Amino acid sequence: MKVEDIKVGSLWSESRKNKFLWRMRYFNIVTKSEDKVSVTLTSNSNQAKTKARKLLLTKAKRKIEQSELNIVNSSLNINSLTFSSVANLWLNDCSKRLKPSTLNNRRKQIKRFVDEFGDQEMSQFTTFQIQVFFNSLNLKSGTVKGYFLTCKSIFDFAKRMEIISKDPTLNVKLSLSKKTLEDIKKQNRKLFTVEDLAKVLNRMRESENPRTYFIVLTIEFLFLTGLRYCELAALKEENYDRTRRIIKVETNLDYTKGVTKHTHTTTKTLSSYREVDLNDRAVEIIEEYLKANHDNTYVGYENHGYIFCTRSGQPHNIGHLNRSFKYYGQETGLDKQFSCHCMRHSHISLLAEMGINQKVVMQRVGHATSTITNNIYTHVTPNMSKELNQKMNRINKIS
Repeated sequence: MKVEDIKVGSLWSESRKNKFLWRMRYFNIVTKSEDKVSVTLTSNSNQAKTKARKLLLTKAKRKIEQSELNIVNSSLNINSLTFSSVANLWLNDCSKRLKPSTLNNRRKQIKRFVDEFGDQEMSQFTTFQIQVFFNSLNLKSGTVKGYFLTCKSIFDFAKRMEIISKDPTLNVKLSLSKKTLEDIKKQNRKLFTVEDLAKVLNRMRESENPRTYFIVLTIEFLFLTGLRYCELAALKEENYDRTRRIIKVETNLDYTKGVTKHTHTTTKTLSSYREVDLNDRAVEIIEEYLKANHDNTYVGYENHGYIFCTRSGQPHNIGHLNRSFKYYGQETGLDKQFSCHCMRHSHISLLAEMGINQKVVMQRVGHATSTITNNIYTHVTPNMSKELNQKMNRINKIS
């Protein structure tokens, strides 16, 4: 559970000699009752109110979590546990195993489930009810699959904990829509050829903002290497081997908490831990960044060792990169999806066009399975179609 999910009531202060007792009402979703928490501060100013609210929310969160543990550890009938209680228990159970970004996604999914059937007892769920719920989701196939995986995990957890005797998700079948022409067009919008990207980057180079120039270098490097943005943002000088002309991908930067937190996590999968060879242009980009960082005289600059950083020494904010890419990209008139992650897809497509072995591609981009690589690798680029046509034209009249 996150503090943002707590339903808060009134917040007030009471004078206690030279101090102030701040109280807050909130709703405990586990006990299904109103409760109160309090904290003592030396002031009742607006600033103190903000501080009190933060402290009280943390206290309320602890009390709710303790209520969940009390229910599980007590002699109460655990069959009466509600979905929201079990979902939070499951989330706490797997929180140490999941990456912060994954955990954040699971919380968002659980919020939707709780809005739908949070107060329903786990033992009362039916396969039909869950089937109807998933049939009603008007979302992308991949998103629906993600929701179902989380839902299934919660019920599996409940069965293992003997909260329920039967898992109602076992016979649920997802009715995913088939790919349409529009879906194919959307996929194509994510893929940039060298010529496509050149149009956008050249337009960005015309900008008078010197910081845009380094955004250009960052986007170009992503295209040339196929890195995930979180991998690029985590790169430090020690990850660059100038002699061997490689970069070592060893960690991810968790930018969900803000890039200034410098929170590094393990790579997405074991396959993501890798060395990536650099071509001449990629080496030029790194060297240019390193020179700019070493020569940086900006008053707010702090050297944290990052290669791809702003003038303050912090990793680039991905939201800012995407907005800049989109702003200039739309000016070119290209019908594309302008995001950093599209550079990764485009890199795979470029390697396919070059005829690079698929296993080599998977190793380079850090894919653990071939599913995603296949989806992009099998895409036919304009240059591949042109090459096919040229070869077909070599065939003379068949007689």
